[in-house]
Amino acid sequence: MPTQDLKRASAPAASNNGALKILVVTAMYPRPGNEGSGAFVMHQVEQLQAMGHTVDVLDFPSYRSKFEYLKAAGEVFRRTGREHYDVLHAHYGLTGISTLARHGVPMVVTMHGSDALVGRVQPFISRCVGKMADATIVVSEKIAQRIPGDIIPCGVDLELFAPKPRLEARQKLGLDPKRKYVLFPFNTARGVKRFDIASEAVRQLAAEKPEVELITVSKVHFREMPWHYGAADSMILCSDSEGSPTAVKEALACNLPVVSTDVGDVRDIVRGIAGVEVMEQTPVSLAAGLKRVLFPPDGFVFDGRAAMQRYSQRLTAEAIVRVYHKAIDKRRPKCGCGHHHHH
Repeated sequence: MPTQDLKRASAPAASNNGALKILVVTAMYPRPGNEGSGAFVMHQVEQLQAMGHTVDVLDFPSYRSKFEYLKAAGEVFRRTGREHYDVLHAHYGLTGISTLARHGVPMVVTMHGSDALVGRVQPFISRCVGKMADATIVVSEKIAQRIPGDIIPCGVDLELFAPKPRLEARQKLGLDPKRKYVLFPFNTARGVKRFDIASEAVRQLAAEKPEVELITVSKVHFREMPWHYGAADSMILCSDSEGSPTAVKEALACNLPVVSTDVGDVRDIVRGIAGVEVMEQTPVSLAAGLKRVLFPPDGFVFDGRAAMQRYSQRLTAEAIVRVYHKAIDKRRPKCGCGHHHHH
């Protein structure tokens, strides 16, 4: 049995017209010690619940061992036999393995990035799972080129991720009001995030502008993140691979300028925003971008927030529900009687 069993939030009884009963299966979900893990999956679940759908979450600790995928598969099979779900939604290609044995429930899978793009084994499994799913969601155009699906980038919670007064944020975090901080909001131990390039870029800039300093944050509760975005002067991203990087949207929603390499769908995210820089993946190039962002022309006021309305959580969830209906309709028999045929 998974550690955290059923997380059930029932829909308001009144709005039961068109309300779906959904089983979400994920190996990433915020848990003590790793609150940031899969926070976007949780936000999606909360948004679907707010819209009146009933969502159960099966969250299994895949990091313990590969055996967890098998245990989760048994649990999916039991649960879909016991309860009548309208749709099952698996997050990440590998998680899809755990949902192949199920009682005739239409299945949707979301590919989030590395599962589709990095290495050989994961993309292969993800492609197989994608073929077996009734509908596939991918978070970026680049993934869609490899695995066909509806492109729905992860949304951002615009109420949570909102600008904070910089001075207050710095006091809260014990940071110097006079320095220029570049935020690296990722786990420095994850090689794919390329902390080596980020720190070298900041080191080069600091040689010329000594007030510039790199700060890192990971493993803090996502509700604390707006304070970190609010305290910084710029965010840097230079990963080797990304799907649709949530941190970029969160930073921009908090009006924090971003310096990034052209990875994932960053170009789409920053489209039309003045004062962001998309640079080559080299310390020299990134240092130049950081310098422009940290020392803007007099009177320049950065606004990344307005453009993030296009990633609002509500719009994202509405697009996902449309895909659910597509998957359900695909499973419906042609006779029009409305009954599901169980395969």
